[in-house]
Amino acid sequence: MGFRSYSPSTKIAAVRMIRQGYTPASVCRALGESISRQSFDRWMDLYRETRRVIRDPDTYQQRGPTFLLSAQDADFMIGLIQAEPDLFLDELRERLYDNTETLLSIATLHRNLVMRLLITLKKANTVNIKKSLTAKYAFIEEMASIPAEYLSHICSWDLLRVRARSKKGKQANRYLRDQNPERFTLLPGISFFGLLAVTVTNQTVKRPQFQHFLKYSLLPRMNRYPGINSCLVMDNARIHRGGQVAELCEAAGVRLVYLPPYTPELNPIELCFSQVKARLRRTQALVNAADPEWAIESTTYRVITESLCQRLYAHTPYKCPPFPREPAVPGAHFPLVSHSRLLQP
Repeated sequence: MGFRSYSPSTKIAAVRMIRQGYTPASVCRALGESISRQSFDRWMDLYRETRRVIRDPDTYQQRGPTFLLSAQDADFMIGLIQAEPDLFLDELRERLYDNTETLLSIATLHRNLVMRLLITLKKANTVNIKKSLTAKYAFIEEMASIPAEYLSHICSWDLLRVRARSKKGKQANRYLRDQNPERFTLLPGISFFGLLAVTVTNQTVKRPQFQHFLKYSLLPRMNRYPGINSCLVMDNARIHRGGQVAELCEAAGVRLVYLPPYTPELNPIELCFSQVKARLRRTQALVNAADPEWAIESTTYRVITESLCQRLYAHTPYKCPPFPREPAVPGAHFPLVSHSRLLQP
């Protein structure tokens, strides 16, 4: 029999009639209720123990999974998140175990954060330590008379963790410690079979550097058209056109094709960039890295795999083979060898 809820008046009347000598069957007929024997026994036991028929809610047995987080553990978690609000759940679990020897599952830890500590995951607000509220509001006042349609804005991608934790209803902040971080350019070449070539530099890539990358890194790993890895598809960036780009491809026997303007969905490498950025944010590989170029390059090799490229190509209109074939160029699968210096013309 499933759980049924009875009104307090029904419970009081039933216990009173049982104490007066009525049978459970006669009580059910008199009250017009179908009360089980277990309910009668439970109500009578409660009355004999507490002289009450209605149980105190504070004495109810807890239902559902327990929180398994002591008050000391909760204080430690609050302090940890205040100090490092961008930690992932697995990192929080490791820190908790290392400091308190309390081992929780990811699901239990998340339930404690949300339901008990009222700490949720949200988009982090980047706060620069040199931010001036006086200058901010002076700028707002100055721009108040300028129509919004007159304005243009630009932004840049960074490799910071973009989410952090804080109390419900409160903003999560992160702080920029490096005011002038070094910028890097990632230049990869991919195929259906994975990464063909990649280079990373802290300089702006112009046409001479791009041509150097084509001549010494990418084109040697391609084949003459028609054949596997024999058609080079690029967008219409200025460095991709003119110069010796077409001559280099023609000399290598590679067919050169340019994408229609503003069609990034036809270029699976765009999604590869997002995967690499996500991995760098997740691992924070660039924080205090002795060789940032190699950190980016090695991460690129590990992320842009043959399996990833094939899944990305499957979401494009290109005609993909039903079964993966081995690449015709043995060098298409090569160890982690740095090509960053090849950008120097």
